[in-house]
Amino acid sequence: MSRALSIAAAVMAQLLGCFFILSALGKFVSIEEFNVYVYSFGWFPWPLAVMVGWFAITAELILGLLLLLNRHRRFTYLAAILVTLGFSLFLLVAHFLGRTDSCHCMGELLSMNPLRSLLKNAVLVLLLLLSWKYGKPDWRPRWWLVLPMVALPFGIIVLAGFRGWIRMNFFDLQYGGTLIGCVAAAGVLGSFAFSRRWWVQLLLALVPLVAVFVLSAAANLLNIDSSTTDYDSSVLEEMQAGVLKPYNNGHRIVAFYSVGCTYCQKAEEKLSLMQKRNDLPQSAFVTVFGGDTTGRMDRFYSSPYAVRYTTEVVEVEQFLRLTRGRFPLIMLMDNGQVKEVYSSSSISEQGMVKFLKDE
Repeated sequence: MSRALSIAAAVMAQLLGCFFILSALGKFVSIEEFNVYVYSFGWFPWPLAVMVGWFAITAELILGLLLLLNRHRRFTYLAAILVTLGFSLFLLVAHFLGRTDSCHCMGELLSMNPLRSLLKNAVLVLLLLLSWKYGKPDWRPRWWLVLPMVALPFGIIVLAGFRGWIRMNFFDLQYGGTLIGCVAAAGVLGSFAFSRRWWVQLLLALVPLVAVFVLSAAANLLNIDSSTTDYDSSVLEEMQAGVLKPYNNGHRIVAFYSVGCTYCQKAEEKLSLMQKRNDLPQSAFVTVFGGDTTGRMDRFYSSPYAVRYTTEVVEVEQFLRLTRGRFPLIMLMDNGQVKEVYSSSSISEQGMVKFLKDE
């Protein structure tokens, strides 16, 4: 009986490790949604909300690896339980604040409100306690077991992307694959005896941390390049003589979106939250869509965070000539003169607040 319990506990530890990695990877490939959710509470400025998301992903990856490797059991299980309870406290606060939208605890893989996620965490803590109690402290998995258990979450993410269960583009796939490759390398090396040296274990633990930060920074830099300020000024003058003529006075933030663009939706969410958080005047914000928006506006504004500001629509040809096919494009205009241009990733909360409040 005791042998059966120890085997069951070892299997449980592997599945729990796999689950932690899956949860981290789910957040990573839809990190903007998780960051926006954290930011929406108004507790942190945007840069700090991003850091919270990065550290949450890193913590889950490291704990997942430690559970798979069955290393430092006391520390691992206590840390896993405490981290889960910490997430639960956050969810409990969200529940009492009346939040019913998805907490993005597993990215877009599972849409759970705070209460359902609390129930999931309660089951998770129970399974962690059972695995800790009945597992064998001296058992170590071989590399050929660790590798597929690390790769399995990535396979689930890829399948979900191809099936359309989550929104995922080529870059999400590329960065997610690179991250899981780094984690797999750390897991495989950690399964060998030489990794028992403390400095080797420290280096291996740093792999997920460095990978998350470097890859997240690279993903942001991908969207922050010289093209974000590259627009056709002559087309903008055309618009200011036509559809944008009523907005040539005062300080305005004009956002150019395509209604079917995912990055435009993310930009609108962040812009709306920043406006509400800093009590900026809604009248200063103008949204310009390119092309026919009939029947698609409700989907674009489906996020609970997005605000519908004053909206204008221009011909798609004119829109593409202005943006040179790169959008979203967000302009800070002072009496019709462009002072700053942002992309989805380069929106500056501090810059917008200073621009509008110094008016």
